[in-house]
Amino acid sequence: MFTWGSRNLLTIGLFAYIGAIIHGISTGGGLIGTLSMGYKGGVGDHVGYTILIGLAFVAVLLGVMAIATREGQSEDMSVAAGVDRALAVRPPMNPTYWAPMGAFGVACIALGAAVSQAFLILGLVILVVTAMEWAMTAWSDRATGDPEVNSVIRARLLSPFEVPMLALLGIAVVVLGLSRVLLAAPSKTASTTIVVLVAASIFGTAVLFAKSRASRAVMSGVLAFGAVAVLAGGIVGAAIGEREIEHHGEEHSEEHSEEEGEG
Repeated sequence: MFTWGSRNLLTIGLFAYIGAIIHGISTGGGLIGTLSMGYKGGVGDHVGYTILIGLAFVAVLLGVMAIATREGQSEDMSVAAGVDRALAVRPPMNPTYWAPMGAFGVACIALGAAVSQAFLILGLVILVVTAMEWAMTAWSDRATGDPEVNSVIRARLLSPFEVPMLALLGIAVVVLGLSRVLLAAPSKTASTTIVVLVAASIFGTAVLFAKSRASRAVMSGVLAFGAVAVLAGGIVGAAIGEREIEHHGEEHSEEHSEEEGEG
């Protein structure tokens, strides 16, 4: 069950976790706090504890990936995919879209460093997801010599996590970019109009894709255009700035205070 590399990685993760506990207790933290990663109680020196816990998480994650992928051994992958023999590995033929997605993440980081911290966080998340997806794609393309088997292996391993993760990331991009535009709109009526138009566009595009059975290249092009449009809208909205929003409660309290002062 455990491959040679996974045993080493899991051992490193265990020792890093134990080291984090020892370091936390020796720097003033509590046993419960260090065991629960700060959920209940203190952890002592935050910098050293965070570094060791981060090392433990990374090592365990890589160990689990090594177990799931059998360290890229084509014989084990062929057995897992249900084929009789290991085929010769061929160069990958399918295009990958992780490079443009990584560029989009870098653009979000640059925008976040200039105008908004929210875009900075979003860009970092996009780069982390892109690195994971790109690494798994590079591995699965060379798992066996059959591209269809490679696709099945990748789908079995990543589909339960990939679909909800990418869906949440896409929603975050749309919500964040659109929120900058809505806050920069000159009036409440303009914000409402923009929301209606964007919602109608998304719904119409989804219906068109479902009815026409568009190719993957067309859908990728439309999604790329939407991502660029959201990023451009976020840039323009952040550059314009938020409009002044009147709070009726504050106006009422000011009027009330003025009446009391006159009385």
